[in-house]
Amino acid sequence: MLLVEDHGRVRVLRLNRPEKRNALNAALVEAIIAGLRAAGEAEAVAAVVIAGAGPGFSAGADLGERAGLDAAGREARAALNWVLMAAPGQLGKPVVAAVQGAVVGAGASLALSCDMVVAAEGARFLYPEARNGIYPSLVAPMLLRALGPKDAFELLTTGRPLPAEEARALRLVNRMVPEAALLAEACALAEVAATYPPEEMRRIKAMLNAEGAPR
Repeated sequence: MLLVEDHGRVRVLRLNRPEKRNALNAALVEAIIAGLRAAGEAEAVAAVVIAGAGPGFSAGADLGERAGLDAAGREARAALNWVLMAAPGQLGKPVVAAVQGAVVGAGASLALSCDMVVAAEGARFLYPEARNGIYPSLVAPMLLRALGPKDAFELLTTGRPLPAEEARALRLVNRMVPEAALLAEACALAEVAATYPPEEMRRIKAMLNAEGAPR
């Protein structure tokens, strides 16, 4: 459910549950974490792109899996999700998200956890947790850090779709390109970022991902 492709020095980790719209179940979350860690240890890999197979990047958390969990299971899944969200920032190499179609909930948070985001024209960010009666403990801090309280509040409480153009204007997205150019643009951006000296890359990522770092 996670495809690994090397494009020169850039490793692409592609979410591959298109029949579930790349919903994040425990197995996929663990595979992404393992994929990021393996990329960090591979000397030939200079940067990582996280992408999604099919028409959308990710439908967010796998609600079918969540429905079958008891309280302890939901707590364990939440802890695993936090490990995932921290993993791109902890990797001492650039990590770029390449998103298209629906970018929902925890899937949108995964994209925001990356160092940069390239979005296809027509991509839509969506945070439906409140409408589904789910407390947004995972997505709220990510949005707050990226947008500030007022824009974060609006997205969380209205659940309205955020088109790629608006996400770009709000600085959630670094580049917006035609979908046919999405992967190539993300890999090119990752490759350029990877020319930054490795030791300095680790330092700058640690600074930018530090708790309380200015937006």
